[in-house]
Amino acid sequence: MKAIDNVFQGTGSQVDLLNTLYGGSSQTTMTVEREDERLLIKLSAPGVSANSFNVLVEGNKLVLYTLLVSTSNRQITDGGSQRLAVPMFLRVLDIPSFVDSEQIEAIHEHGQVLVTLPFKDAEHMHRRIDIKDLF
Repeated sequence: MKAIDNVFQGTGSQVDLLNTLYGGSSQTTMTVEREDERLLIKLSAPGVSANSFNVLVEGNKLVLYTLLVSTSNRQITDGGSQRLAVPMFLRVLDIPSFVDSEQIEAIHEHGQVLVTLPFKDAEHMHRRIDIKDLF
């Protein structure tokens, strides 16, 4: 491949990616609803595929992010290739103590990613603390 072809190919994919970032896609929206037995987080970004969304539980944090991945591979010097990934959306939320973090789930439905945070059983949420008499 000629050097000039490589420059134009790289520039073309960068322009395409920047066009998507600065005008070709919508901003990710996030809403949180409280239901009877859970919290429901809805993530939506028209034009962004479901596999671009990521949901992670790290300790007592819920990390939600969206990556926009370039459609073309960039050639690197050792003969391999790599794709450019640009973060479009990032939210780090504290998981409330009344949420069962082991049961958090995410599904893609009708162009949205739905993250459910189920509440713990009521018996685990409330308990009386006895006051000890030290003297």
